[in-house]
Amino acid sequence: MAGVTTLTSCVKNEYYNTTPNTTPVGYQNIFDDNFDYDSHNWSFTDAYNNASVRITGGQLKYVYNPANDGTNTVAVNTGLNTNYNFLIQTRMQSNNAMGLVWGVSNNDYGFSLFIDDQGYFAVYKEGNTNTAVKTLIDWQYNSAIVAGWNNIEVEQQGDYWIGYANGKKLFEIAAQNLYGSKVGYIVMAGTTGYADYLTVQW
Repeated sequence: MAGVTTLTSCVKNEYYNTTPNTTPVGYQNIFDDNFDYDSHNWSFTDAYNNASVRITGGQLKYVYNPANDGTNTVAVNTGLNTNYNFLIQTRMQSNNAMGLVWGVSNNDYGFSLFIDDQGYFAVYKEGNTNTAVKTLIDWQYNSAIVAGWNNIEVEQQGDYWIGYANGKKLFEIAAQNLYGSKVGYIVMAGTTGYADYLTVQW
């Protein structure tokens, strides 16, 4: 075995911080997916309901064309701690109605912020297998939502949820209990939608 010689020296650090900040500033954790490849297992195919998600060309493509009406959701575990302030950001577009979902678990469908291709938005509590969908904000027009791609944000600040489209405030409502850390997308029947990134910070 060859001998290893280690040289050490003492260097005075003139630029140390004598009063370190012990209080965290801003968000401390991040989940980020640019959809360059399917590292978080978004993709699925459900032939019976004519639903599918594919990751291709740096985008998530969501198709849902069932025989009847309804919605379809895909969500992945982000590690989000919903007890703290958080910020969810994405960019999406569709030919009908697509939404961002958060607080999803294996037993609860979480909450959604839908936007459509006509400039309208709505917010829902998506319920679960035993509870019906509840409308929190019914469909209403907002000029911040444009045709094509929209930058969408949902922020939890203290006891409130605030939603934005393209940097403009859409709503502010009382935050509600969340039962999961999964975040993702939801589409209405007859929708082909796209997203090109998802960032979650908390």
